Formats: sequence, C-alpha cells, structure tokens
Amino acid sequence: MTRFRSAAAAPLLGVLAFAAALSGGCDSMDIGDGTGPGGISISYNGLVDAYQTYECAAFNLSATAHFVGSNESDGDVTSRVRWTSSNPGIIDVSNGEIEAEPGSGTYFPAGTVIARAPGTAVIRADYVGLSDAFSVTADAIASLAITPELTRLAPGSKQQFALEVRFEDGDPVQDLTSSAIWTLPTAGAPAQLSAGALLETVTDPLDRPFVLEAQLFTCDRRAERELSLDALRELRLSYEQPQALPVPLGYTDEVRVEALFEDQSAAPQNLSAQVEIEQILGDADYAAIAVGEYLTVDGYLADAPARFAIRYAPLDLEVATRSYVFDDVELQSLRLSPERGELHYPETLALQAYGLFSDGYERPVRRDIAWSNLNEDLISLVDSGTDAGEVTPLGLEGDATVEVRASNTEGAVTAEADISVYAE
Repeated sequence: MTRFRSAAAAPLLGVLAFAAALSGGCDSMDIGDGTGPGGISISYNGLVDAYQTYECAAFNLSATAHFVGSNESDGDVTSRVRWTSSNPGIIDVSNGEIEAEPGSGTYFPAGTVIARAPGTAVIRADYVGLSDAFSVTADAIASLAITPELTRLAPGSKQQFALEVRFEDGDPVQDLTSSAIWTLPTAGAPAQLSAGALLETVTDPLDRPFVLEAQLFTCDRRAERELSLDALRELRLSYEQPQALPVPLGYTDEVRVEALFEDQSAAPQNLSAQVEIEQILGDADYAAIAVGEYLTVDGYLADAPARFAIRYAPLDLEVATRSYVFDDVELQSLRLSPERGELHYPETLALQAYGLFSDGYERPVRRDIAWSNLNEDLISLVDSGTDAGEVTPLGLEGDATVEVRASNTEGAVTAEADISVYAE
C-alpha cells in the first residue's frame, strides 16, 4: 500500500513552482481542472519505510507524487525532487551530480542511493513543500578477494583477474570486477593494466614484489594481491581424455597448459590462451587444435597419428603433446556423475558426462553433447564450454533434473541426473 505524507502546510509558492514545472512538458496532469500535489512518497521495490543493504551497494529510490482535485492521479517525480541524506558520508544520495565512476563523465541518476560505509541514514525527498523520508541501513560486506589466487606470474604473460565479493557469509560470490578501480600502486611495477583487470607483465625483473589493487568505486573497500615475476621450471600439459586410449571421432580432448614456477610453493598459472602451436606429426587433415581458455583437440581421420608442439614464445619454452590417434567408434550410452545428488544454496555442483563406446571403454564427453535444464525455476545450468555441466541453485527448494543427449546410428542416447535442491 502506497504511503503519502500530508500536504496541508505546503506554501502557495511551492504550488506555483510546481505549476511552472508542469509547463516543462508533463502531460499526465490536468492543470485546467485544478489538479495539484497532495502528497509525496518514497519507495524501493514496494518498500515505503526502510531498506537494509550492504556497504558499496547502489540502488534507485523512486519518488511518487499524488495529485488531488477533480482528476486524482499518481506521477513519478523522482528526477524533480530534492534528495538529501542525514549522513552522506555513510549513505549518500544523488541529485544527478554524483559521478558514477571517477573520471568516467557519467553520473548516478537522481534518487540513486550509494552506501559509502556501514551505518544508517535517513533519505529525504522534498518537492514543492511536500516531503517524505526513507531509512537506509548498510551492513558491512563479508569479504573481497582478487582471483585467481596467484602469487607468481610468468614473465611476458597476460593474466585476467577478477574481484569477487561475498556480501554475507553463506551467500553466493558476486563478480564485481567491472565495479572496481584497478591500480598498480607499486612504483616501477613490471606490469601494466589494460581493459580493467587484465595484467600484462614484462620479462624482468624477477622476484621483485608489486601490488595489484582493486577498489570498489562506490566506497573505500579494497582488496590487494602481492605478485612477482618468477622463472619457469617447465610447461605442464594435462589431458581430459585417457592418454592410453584413442579419441573417438566427433569428440574432443581438452588440454591445459600451465606454467610451473621455480618457486614450487606457487600456484601454477594457466597459459593455454597464450601459446603458439605447430603440428609436428600428421597434418591438418588428421587433426586440429583450437586455442582458448584451454586447448581443444579435434580428430578427422581414424588411425592417423597427430602431435603438436606447444611453445610459450616470451621465454622460448616448448613442450610436445601426446601422440593422438582417433578411432571411429560409436557411442552406446551416456552416464551423468553423480546420477543423484544434493545441492545446498549457494554451493555449486559440477556434473560430469561420460559416454560408453563400442570399443568397451568409457570416456568424458561433456563438451560434445547437448545439456538441458528441466527445472529452470530451481537451478541454472552451464550447457557449453569448459564449464559445461555446472549447476547453480537459485535459492528455492525442490527436485531438479538435468538431461544430456547425443545420438548414434540407432537414434537418441540420453541420461539424467536428479538433484535435490535446498534453500540452505
């Protein structure tokens, strides 16, 4: 139910100013019939008194005026009211003059509330002698973290970082990479930032620490990561498909290229998208390899071996893939693992799809089949790429089903996984 404040004390000057504003082009009010403002109300998503949020959040309040007289009506006056905050250092509010991102030249629209820090403030809207108030409380966010959790980087590499925020313990992680200001505060850092959080390193010096920082531009919360360049021991290749078996024609192998550092305590860095590839056995009619987040190998001819050289050019490091052989075997059945599972919000579940082939061997096939989410109100499903089969609950409870489908010479081949989804 909409709540309005009394306009009994509104001065005549305010009413005249309101009439003047109407001449600017609001065609929903009938001035000739004497319709005038009788009250104003602030609201947010149906709430009319208060809202609890988190520091660094921004959201838009609405101001609605109620017009009385021969034709009663409501009108949106959000951009016409004067917005103020009782505590702007904690909870700020825009009248269209607060820059959304420093130096961007774009501004928060009128009525936008910006939670600068934890605390409470009363937001007030004033309009032609009418006013209303709305309380906003911001809680501290639980955590900010820069991912991936690398401490060492390969010289001459590029690394995409992200800022992940958890507003409350037990809540899902939110990706706020694009809402942060990314900087390298260390003087002479052997790297530069481009396109936000893409860090490009030079080749030296090694072992000199520098800091990567991400600050949310709506508040003073920030995360830091200390990094340094390190020499590489080797490039490590890992394979999705069993190395002792041929790869079925029509199905692919996923190859991951990781940098292993001289500092053996450091986490490996994924370099798959930054390597050069040369086919050193067979030719393009036999097989091909595609570069992306990870490498993907496709075969085109049975019993024809193929092999590739993987080279990281900045350090002139090279490693060869296994010798691939492809076989014209037919898919017999599909299986999802787990076939039955439980999923508690906000956890995720990675389903793996396996295919049994006519040579009697079972192999992973998750990228090369069709995934279907039969309960989109309960879960979301990644249906392609390197994360195919990842299930995320939407916060409701119930029983969900994921189906996978492929085909052979006899028709469709399917499998299902049943997942019990819980809100907590």
